[in-house]
Amino acid sequence: MDFKVATLLKASSGNKKLESVSGTIKMGRSEFKCDVDGSVLLTKTDVGVWVSACLSAKIGRQCGNCLDQYIEPLGLAIEEEYFPLFNLVTGERNELEGIGEDNFYIGEDNVLDLSDAVCQYTSLHASINSKCKEHCKGLCIDCGINLNEEKCNCRNNKKNTKLAALLESFRPTE
Repeated sequence: MDFKVATLLKASSGNKKLESVSGTIKMGRSEFKCDVDGSVLLTKTDVGVWVSACLSAKIGRQCGNCLDQYIEPLGLAIEEEYFPLFNLVTGERNELEGIGEDNFYIGEDNVLDLSDAVCQYTSLHASINSKCKEHCKGLCIDCGINLNEEKCNCRNNKKNTKLAALLESFRPTE
């Protein structure tokens, strides 16, 4: 998800460039990947490039109940400003006031990489309690069988120990 923005950085403020996006990115340290499609509008600002992106993402997830993998669709609307690390004309490092480490930057090669912003926005918009389906039954706590796929007899064979004393009083006497 790289965009060459050298010509845009040389242009005057307000110039725009529309790009389409289609690709796959790795989600941080996770084993899952995210497929992203959509459009990105790059607008030159007085100090950098404003990114307005309308994206649809499909992220690989693991169900919190049954541990199966599934795909979660997300809609992302990204609005961020990217700042160049180096001045395109002089080649010197830019010292911009009021801009900290939490901002997004354009690399030394004048390439704007949208991957980090997509990862952050995806993490924010993804569900916390991920489920493969609304009524996922999960795993059996005794034998570990996925209850969405099979029925187990574990719970039928065990007695409720809370009522064991009560059950003993109803046993027939000999």
